[in-house]
Amino acid sequence: MDKKKILVVEDEREISKITKAYFEKAGFEVYQAFDGQEALDIFRDIDFDLITLDIMLPKLNGFEVLKIIRSSSLVPVIIITALDDEDNILKGYELKVDDYVPKPFNPKVLVAKALNLLNRLDKISETVTYTKGGLTLDFESHKVKKNDTWLNLSKTEFDLLALLIKQEDRTCSRDMLLDEIWGLDSFVDNRIVDTYVKNLRKEISPYNYIKTIYKSGYMFTLKDEK
Repeated sequence: MDKKKILVVEDEREISKITKAYFEKAGFEVYQAFDGQEALDIFRDIDFDLITLDIMLPKLNGFEVLKIIRSSSLVPVIIITALDDEDNILKGYELKVDDYVPKPFNPKVLVAKALNLLNRLDKISETVTYTKGGLTLDFESHKVKKNDTWLNLSKTEFDLLALLIKQEDRTCSRDMLLDEIWGLDSFVDNRIVDTYVKNLRKEISPYNYIKTIYKSGYMFTLKDEK
C-alpha cells in the first residue's frame, strides 16, 4: 500500500523536525515547507493526502496559503498555531479548515487527529450508497435515485453531484469543481460548471438543494430548501 503523503508547513525547524519524525513513525511520507510560498510551490507539484499548516509564516501567512489551496483543492488541512483566539479559529473554519490544533501541541495527539480525519474521509469515499434528502447515490453503479425514480445522469454529472454533497453546506468555487471533476490539466472553461449545475438542477427538481453563492460558486444544502 502506498504511503499517505503529508506536507508539514512550519517555520520553526525544531517543531517541524519533531512533527516529521512522528508522522514518519506512523507510516506517512513527509514533505516539509518553512514558509508560505515554499508550501504553495511544493503543493502544486505533489498530490498530498493531508497538510498541517502553521499560521504565522514568512512570506505568506497560513490563512493566505489556505485560501489559495482552497481555490483549487479539497485536501484535508489541519491548522496548527499559537493564535488560538476565537477570531482566528473562526477565520480558519470559514476557510474550510478540517481541524484546529493550538500550540503547544502533543505530536502524538496531532498524528491521532490526522489518522482519524483520513479514516473518516476514506469511509465516506468507500460508502456504496449515500442518502441525502430525497436523493440516494449509488457509488458502485454511479447512479442516482430521486425518491423511487432512477435518474439518467452522466458519470460527470454524478461525480459533480457527489462532490457537492460530500461538501454539504460548504461553498465550492467553480475553479475547485473544475479541477476536482475535470482535472488540473484540463483546458475547459469554468463556465462548463454552470452548465452542468443547471442540468443537475433540472434532474433533481423539484428539490432545490444546489444553491448559487454569489460571486463564489455553489453549495449543496438541505437548509431552507424550497
